[in-house]
Amino acid sequence: MSEDKLQEFFGRVSDAPARPERYGAQANTTVQAPPSESLGFTGEYSGWGQLKDDCYISVGVSCEHLPSGLYRPVMTQIGITVQKMQLHSDKLLRLPDSQSNNVVDEISKFRDLAENFKKRGLLHKRGVLLWGPPGSGKTCTVQQVLALLVDEHDGIAVQVEGPRDTVLALQMIRRVEPERQIVAVMEDMDALVDRYGESEYLALLDGESQVDNIVYVATTNYPERLDKRFVDRPSRFDTIVWIGMPTADARRAYLMAKEKDWNDAELDYLVDNSKDFSIAHLRELLILIKCLGYQAEDAVQRLSNMRLRPPSSTDAPNKAKVGF
Repeated sequence: MSEDKLQEFFGRVSDAPARPERYGAQANTTVQAPPSESLGFTGEYSGWGQLKDDCYISVGVSCEHLPSGLYRPVMTQIGITVQKMQLHSDKLLRLPDSQSNNVVDEISKFRDLAENFKKRGLLHKRGVLLWGPPGSGKTCTVQQVLALLVDEHDGIAVQVEGPRDTVLALQMIRRVEPERQIVAVMEDMDALVDRYGESEYLALLDGESQVDNIVYVATTNYPERLDKRFVDRPSRFDTIVWIGMPTADARRAYLMAKEKDWNDAELDYLVDNSKDFSIAHLRELLILIKCLGYQAEDAVQRLSNMRLRPPSSTDAPNKAKVGF
């Protein structure tokens, strides 16, 4: 592609408006992209072109390597793009007695076994479904997987929402980078299925549009809401793992990793009185005591009340009385 045509191409695509989200029966409807010739390109796709706002599209003359990170598929008038997202999280910890460690270790082992799959004619693919109560650490486990495959091994993570756009994005990545490690993340899988329907997610996980060298990681608080075709089909989710609330050893390890300045009695009190606290509750304990100056007993009581008696409009202190 000549320099003049390259400039013309990027001038066109940078001004193209993104397609608005669609829901219901029209959810994830794709827009027909113009033929590549109309953009001045008639050869093979060979790399990534950056549009604007961290959006990328497969093009003929470009960078060869998509920057590692978390992306979301975005359909535009010129076709599917992937938009890079910012990852903000606390420093990741490997807690003792944690199923999260087993998940991360299994995926770490899996990523080095491509040849074992290939020589048997199998796709190098793995599916992991994490389930458990809200706040149990499923998202933390996902973040550990992202840290392993994206940060440590230069992989690409794709946030799955609409299954059709996701399929197009995954195929686009594979056209340009056939060997790149991909992890596809589906948080609150039951809600995604309710929104977009079952059939296309089933096809995404185990259909004719599959791609190689990929790990699917999904989470749900309510596995019973997923059809048996998701939870009893190893080719879709090979590993189904319960992620429970942190154990006493895990709570102690978390608090000690985040703050060294505990006295023994205070730390023992917090560990003993935080049973069934989530990681988010433990983080708030730390904030209340070490950042806001609460006493340990008051901080535990405050969070215990929050867990056991969530606010209700019937308890409003200024509730108007009915009648005369």
